[in-house]
Parts: sequence; structure tokens; C-alpha cells
Amino acid sequence: MTAYDREPAPGYPSPEAPAVPAPPAEAAPPATFTYDHALRAAPAWWRGAVAIVLLVVGFLVLSVVLGGLGVLVDLATGAYTLDQLARGEITLTPWSMLANNLSLAALWPIAMLLQWWLFGVRPGWMSSVEGRFRWRWVGRLALVIVPAWAVYVGVSFLFSPIDAVVLDGTVIAMVLVVILTTPLQSAGEEFGARGLIQRSVGSWFAHPVVAFVAGAIISGAIFASAHLAGDPWLIAYYFVFGVSLSFAARGTGGLEAPVLIHATNNVLLLVPTALMSQTDSVFQREAGVAGPYMLLPMAVCVAAALFSTWWARRNRVVTRAPLPPTGARSR
Repeated sequence: MTAYDREPAPGYPSPEAPAVPAPPAEAAPPATFTYDHALRAAPAWWRGAVAIVLLVVGFLVLSVVLGGLGVLVDLATGAYTLDQLARGEITLTPWSMLANNLSLAALWPIAMLLQWWLFGVRPGWMSSVEGRFRWRWVGRLALVIVPAWAVYVGVSFLFSPIDAVVLDGTVIAMVLVVILTTPLQSAGEEFGARGLIQRSVGSWFAHPVVAFVAGAIISGAIFASAHLAGDPWLIAYYFVFGVSLSFAARGTGGLEAPVLIHATNNVLLLVPTALMSQTDSVFQREAGVAGPYMLLPMAVCVAAALFSTWWARRNRVVTRAPLPPTGARSR
């Protein structure tokens, strides 16, 4: 028994026990965001607008410069003459393919630097919500995506005209360019379209669903337009391809899945065409070259995005995180 337990003497007030401090309230966990909404960390509308414009201008400048260098090399090596160039009678050469791939690959560092400069978000946060490119996750996903895509491409070639393979110097050079630089080209397009454009648009909207829908549509439209297709089926395909990879980026928390799907698709399609000297046909996009059969590759793209999202959940990949640190809030 303590002094506080005894009955008070008659006429005296009850003694009061000392106050016990209340336990500190637990801090609420920070809000988490999906990958496509992460640039909401610096939501001023002008940042996204300037980022998109500068990305497009940077690509145009690089493509003109590198494409011009490729033409000069082709002229110097006799791939075609000035008269043929003036008449548009030229073919895709390893040098022009290299120039095209490098100009697109350059979108990777350009997009990262624009994000850092305009949004104050360091380059690593463009790869994923964890601030880095998650190679282990890419490896697990590749174990399924690459063989499945190889089967899809193999079956599609069974219904396409097949030419004889002639391994001359030009063919070998083209295959090497495809293998060594097409993955970089694919990554550049993803960091540019899904990494910067989509998330720049997403930063304009507070509601996450509105941000995703607007970002996916606008980035998909720019992605489709950049391929300069004149055939409506091809335009639809490029748009569906872009929107599918936007969904994959959101569902997996980063660009690893979109880069893998894009690179796998391009490499597995371009290597056989390069071996058969059909690379020019890949860039024939005028009206009438495609048809309803393009619904199959569209369905494959959608399926790959859905599978990647499901596979990320099965592998407990981080898909949401607090907004990345930024030094742009005060600007």
C-alpha cells in the first residue's frame, strides 16, 4: 500500500497521484505514389511542359547531326551516290542504322538530365521508385519474356516471306549494329517517353488515376507520332505499344519491364530481317503496308504488360514509394 492508497483523514482532500505523461503519438506513414506520378514532387506545370519541348528539340538536333554524319559516311563508302540521295533512292545501311539508334539512345541521358535540372530529382529516380535500375528484377522477368517473345516472333516469321541468308560484310555489320545498339535505342525511347514525357504530364494532376490516363495517352500519342507511320493500323499499334508499356511501368514501379519488353521486341524482330537483308521493310510505314493482322502484336504487347504487373506482385517488387527527394520545391 502506498500513501496514495490510504483513506484521507476527515476534512482533508484526497492526495492526487503524479501525472503520467501520455505516450507520444505514432507518426502517420508517408504517402506513397506510383512510378508514373512520382514527379508530383515538383508539380509546377511549366516544368513538365519545358521538359517535353526540350526533349523533342534535343532529339531532333541529334538525329539531324548523327543522321547527317551517317549519310556522309555512306557517300564516302559508295553505298549510294548524290544523285540517288537526291532522288530518295537509298537503302538502310549499317551506318544510317547506327546513327538512328544512337540518336534515340541519347534520349536516356537527356531525359535524366532534364528531370534533374527542371524537377530537381536526381537521375537514379527515373529508373524506378527505388531510385535505381533493378537488375535482379529484370533478370527474373527476362526468364519469361525473352523465350515467350522468341516463340511469338518465330511463329510470325512462318507467315512472312523468307529470303535466303547471305553473310556478307554489310549483313554482318548490320547484325552487329542491331545487337549492340538496339537495346540502347529501346532504353532511350523508354526513358524519354515513359520516364520523362509520361511523368511530366502526370505531375500536372493531383488525382493519380487522372495523372496516369493523361500521361499514358499523351506519351503514347507522341510515341506513335515519332514513328512517322502513315498506315492507320501501324499508328494504332505504336499507340497501343506505348500505352501498354505505360501500364507496365506503373504496375512494376519502374522502367525495367518496359525497357526489357521494348528491347526484346526490337532485337528479335530486327536480327532475322538483318540476316535476310530485309531491314528496309521494317521502316516501310506508308499507308497500306499493314492490316488487321496487327491486332496480334497489339494483343501481345497488352499481355506482356499485364504479365509483368502480375509477375512483379508475385516477386514482391516495390511498386509504390514516397515521392523522391527534390531540390525544386523552392524554385
